[in-house]
Amino acid sequence: MTVIKVAESLGRMFYLVSPKATTFATVQEVPPYVADATPWFVVFILVELLYFTFKDKGKGLQRHDGQWDQGKYRMNDMIGSLGAGSVQQMSRFFLGSLQMVTYNYVWDHYRIESIAFDTFKLSTWIGCFLGVDFIYYWFHRAAHEVNILWAGHSVHHSSEYYNATTALRQSLVQTYTSFIFYMPLALVFSPSQFAVHSQLNLLIGFWVHTDLIPRMGWLEYIINTPSAHRLHHGRNRYCIDKNYGAALIIWDRMFDTFADERVYPQVVARLEDEEPVAYGLTHPINTFDPVEIQFGHFLHIWNMLRITPGLVNKFKVIFYGPGWHPGVPRTGLLSEIPEVDLKNPPVKYDPTLPSKFNCYIGFQFMIVMIVGSALLAEGYKVLPMWQTQSICIAFLFSLVTMAKMMDAKTYGLKAELVRTLAIFLLAEFVARSGYYEQTYWQRRGTLVVADTFFVSSLFLGWNIYKLGSNWAAVAAVVPTTGKALDKKVKVI
Repeated sequence: MTVIKVAESLGRMFYLVSPKATTFATVQEVPPYVADATPWFVVFILVELLYFTFKDKGKGLQRHDGQWDQGKYRMNDMIGSLGAGSVQQMSRFFLGSLQMVTYNYVWDHYRIESIAFDTFKLSTWIGCFLGVDFIYYWFHRAAHEVNILWAGHSVHHSSEYYNATTALRQSLVQTYTSFIFYMPLALVFSPSQFAVHSQLNLLIGFWVHTDLIPRMGWLEYIINTPSAHRLHHGRNRYCIDKNYGAALIIWDRMFDTFADERVYPQVVARLEDEEPVAYGLTHPINTFDPVEIQFGHFLHIWNMLRITPGLVNKFKVIFYGPGWHPGVPRTGLLSEIPEVDLKNPPVKYDPTLPSKFNCYIGFQFMIVMIVGSALLAEGYKVLPMWQTQSICIAFLFSLVTMAKMMDAKTYGLKAELVRTLAIFLLAEFVARSGYYEQTYWQRRGTLVVADTFFVSSLFLGWNIYKLGSNWAAVAAVVPTTGKALDKKVKVI
C-alpha cells in the first residue's frame, strides 16, 4: 500500500475525501469503507492504550476508585464493547442489508426524475453529505426521545468508559430501525451516493470517542468534536439529550439541543464551576453480557407495560421518552435523574477477579476475535451460509460465557467449561472423523485448536474442583445506586 493510499484511508476516518473519487455509478462499485477501516480502529485503540500506559505511571488504566482521572480503560469493558460491535456486524448474515434493499426499491420506483441525481456533480455530493448528516441528527434525537428506539440506542451508551472501543459498542436492533429515516433521500440521491455517505458518516463518529483531545477552538461551532460528544455520553443532568450531530454540530445549534462541556477556563469562568462528565446510563446495567446489553432495555419496557395502567399510558411507555411515566412531561423530568457527586465520582462497575482468570479471559477473547475478524473479512465468502451462521452463534455463546466470568457469576467457570469442552469435541471430530476433507496442515491446525481447548478445559475443571462457586476471590464491585435501583428499573 502506497503512502497516498494510506493517507486516503486515514482521511476517510475524518471525512477528508475527494468528492470525485468517492462517486460511483453503481452501488456494487462502492468499497466497504467501514470494513476497510478496521486497521485504523486498532491503531486508534493502541494509541490510547499506550498513552494511558505511560501517562502518570499508568493511572488511567488503574481500577476506578473515586478519582476522575482513573479508570479510562478496563479489559472487561473493552471486551464488552468489541463484542457488541462484532455481534452487530454479524447480524447481516441472518437479516441481510435491509437498509440498502429498501433504499434501492424506493430509488427504482419512486425517485423524482426531474431532480434525481445519479452522475457526479460537486453540488450533488455536498447535498448528499448534508442530507445524510441532517437525517442522522433527527434519527439520533428520536433514538433518545422515543423509548422503543432508545432500547436499541442505549447499547451505545451503556459503557461507563469513554474511549475508542466505546465507538464500536453498537446496537444490533438500531441497525434495523434507523434505515426508515433515510428513505426520503432515495427520492433524490442514488443508492451509490447514499452508500458512500452513510459509511463516511459512520466513520467520522469514531474518532470523537476519546478523552485525549481537548476542545478545538472555533471548530466547536461547526463540527462534532470529542468535547461535544463527550458531553453527549454523559449522565450528568446538563448532558441529557444534547449534542446529537454526527459530522456537523450546526444542527444542534439550530434546533436548540447544543450544550458545552463545562471545562475551565474555556467555558466556565471559575474552577469551582467545572463539571467533569460521568459517562454511561443514568442507571447502569452492571453487566458485560452482550445479550443483556443488547436487549436489557426491551425487558424494562415490557415490565413497564405490565405495571402501567391504561391503554393510552401503555402507548406512551413505548413512544414517549425513556424517562416518562404518568404525571410527567413527554421526555421525563431532569430532576428525577440522579445527580453526579463531583467530589465522589460514580463508582464504575468493575468486578474483581484473580489475575489468572483475567489472563485466561484475555487469551480466549483474542482467539474469538481472530476467528470473528477472519469471518467478517473473507471467511463468509467461501463458507456455506449455515456454517457462517453456526460460527456466529458460537461467537455469541463465547462472549456470553466470558461475560459471566467477568461478571463474577458463581456459575461463570461452569458455563465456560461447557463452551471449551464443546469446541474441543467439535475440533477433534473435524480432525479425525474424515467427514471434512482437509489438507495435512489444515488437519494439524484443527488438532492444535483441539489441544488448546482441551488444556483450557483442564484449567477450568481444576479450578472448579478447588474453588467451587467461590472461584472469584473478591465479590463484584457494584455501585450502590445501581444495585438499589436494579430491583425497580433496569435502565432508563
